[in-house]
Amino acid sequence: MKKLMIVDDEVSNLELFSEIFEDDSIQIECCTSGEEALKTYNQFQPEVIILDIMMPGMDGFDVCQKIKSLTSDPKIIMVSGMAGSEVEQRAKTSGCDRFYLKPVNIFTLRDEVLQTES
Repeated sequence: MKKLMIVDDEVSNLELFSEIFEDDSIQIECCTSGEEALKTYNQFQPEVIILDIMMPGMDGFDVCQKIKSLTSDPKIIMVSGMAGSEVEQRAKTSGCDRFYLKPVNIFTLRDEVLQTES
């Protein structure tokens, strides 16, 4: 079974992203902070991570960089309401595999996750 970790400080986003995978055979863990995401990652070992950028404390850039420094295994999809080429460039530099601007098309996001090999 594929494992997905969703990281966002907005609970409504966690609920929305979780709902789009209800009918799929995916095990989901949700985190509301970067610090929680790092702890959960070590225990859960997801194949895919949906990661918000703007969070209090440790932001998504830092979380992505720390995880990618440990392993290149998880596919990290960053989502953000911050537009601009510098944001996308920083996301790529931190190691993310894909960047989407919010509001993200949930069907595109779902397809991206489901196409990732477990």
